[in-house]
Amino acid sequence: MTVFQIQCFLSVAETLNFTEAANRLFIAQSSLSRNISHLEEEIGLTLFIRTKKYVRLTPSGTVLYSEFSKLLKLGQHALEKARNAELGETGSLCLGVLETQRSENFLPSRLGQLRKEHPNIQIDIISGTFRELREAVMDNRIDIALTLGFDMEDFNPDEVVFQPFFQSHPQCVISRSNPLATQPDFDLSALSSETMVAISPEISRGAYHNIVQFCERHGFQPAGAIYANSVQDLLLKVEAGLGFSVLDENCISDSNTSLLSVPIYKTDPLNLVAIWKRNNLNPAIPLFTNLLIPEDI
Repeated sequence: MTVFQIQCFLSVAETLNFTEAANRLFIAQSSLSRNISHLEEEIGLTLFIRTKKYVRLTPSGTVLYSEFSKLLKLGQHALEKARNAELGETGSLCLGVLETQRSENFLPSRLGQLRKEHPNIQIDIISGTFRELREAVMDNRIDIALTLGFDMEDFNPDEVVFQPFFQSHPQCVISRSNPLATQPDFDLSALSSETMVAISPEISRGAYHNIVQFCERHGFQPAGAIYANSVQDLLLKVEAGLGFSVLDENCISDSNTSLLSVPIYKTDPLNLVAIWKRNNLNPAIPLFTNLLIPEDI
């Protein structure tokens, strides 16, 4: 059974005239009759009663006319939706942004371009912790998570796709109330007497390993460790003087006067990445991620 055979059947069913139906389809009447006959043979049903005076639908033909008409409309609607999606004329996109990230450095320009090129796509944005964003991506509550690249450690690489789009540099942060903050030449090795404030490995193994590796690279072990469940909680603990931490510069507000941020030189930059589920077929995802492709990464 082919789509063309169904179209031939519907045309005859609507006109009840083989000549008129053939003209409507721009084919020879013999070709129309042959397609109808092949369809009847294939499905094992007689669809029309034919006499020299008239053409009528059989009971089976009446049922198939009703159902095939619905299917054809559904198919046309599906094609229209697909074309609209390809053109970006309809759809929705939900983004999740890692909490405390200064999204003004990367998001408004991309979203502005998306809205300009595809004004009918509905956009929603939420913020969340490392774990909240991972769970939201895997549960299909958000389409794309914008988070730090080291959090890929907690994703199954076979289930997601990721794309770097923005770089920031790691900085050591400590409370300005800490005596170390008053030293003219802040030596990172002095942190060996301090407590490390880290994201709990239960929240993000990648974030935890990132600060542990920082300490190892600078040749010391901290005096102790306390854990936070979010970057915001981590910042509060550091501001309160409970210890030091390492964060990317893009999550540290310039207006936060309670923190001293010390650049960490000779260290690779941190990548912000877009992560989405491999089997998420939302056509708005490639429209947005194509706008994220950086020129220098």
